[in-house]
Amino acid sequence: MLDFTYLAQPPKKYTFQQPKLKEWTEKWCKGKVLNLFAGITKLNVDEFRVDMDKNVPADWYGDAYEFVKTTDLKFDTIVLDPPYNLRKSREKYGSRYIGSFTKIKNELSRILNDGGLIIHYGYDSVGMSKSRGFEKIAICLVCHNGDHNDTICLVERKVNTTLKSNGGNGIPPTNKLVGILPKIL
Repeated sequence: MLDFTYLAQPPKKYTFQQPKLKEWTEKWCKGKVLNLFAGITKLNVDEFRVDMDKNVPADWYGDAYEFVKTTDLKFDTIVLDPPYNLRKSREKYGSRYIGSFTKIKNELSRILNDGGLIIHYGYDSVGMSKSRGFEKIAICLVCHNGDHNDTICLVERKVNTTLKSNGGNGIPPTNKLVGILPKIL
C-alpha cells in the first residue's frame, strides 16, 4: 500500500523553496543523498549536489548524465528533480536541454545501494518503474492552486535482486547443485 500525502503549496521557481515539500522530501531521505538537479536550496540531509549552473551551490558541476555515467560514488537516496519540461529547462538552465532523461534513469541503479530510494518529481507518475527493479512506496501530490499543474512526487525503493529473484520472501535463493558438486568433481 502506498503512503499518500497531499500538499497545497504556491508554485516556486525551485522545488525546495516550497517549505512543506522540502520537509516531505527530507523525511524520506536516508543515508548519503545524491541531489542530481540540485538547484539553489540545500536540503538538511547528507547531500551530494550536482548541477550544471555554476551560480548554485554544488559539489559537482556539469551534465547530470555525464555524472551518473562516470561516478564511482554510491548513494542510499537519489533526489531526482529535473526540469519537468522544455520551458522549465529554458528558465533554469538558459535553454540548455538536459538530454535524454531515459538514459539518466538507466544509469541510476548502478550508483544506488540495494534497498535505496529514488525520490522523483514531475508531471507524471512513471518514475523508475518495475522494469528497472523499483517498487513505488509513497506518492505526494502537490496542488499549486489556480492554473498551475500539480507536481507528482514519487518515492521508489530499489528492490534487492536476491529478494526479487526469489519471489520476495526474504530467503536467498539456493543452488540445488551445491550438495552434489563434490560427487561430480
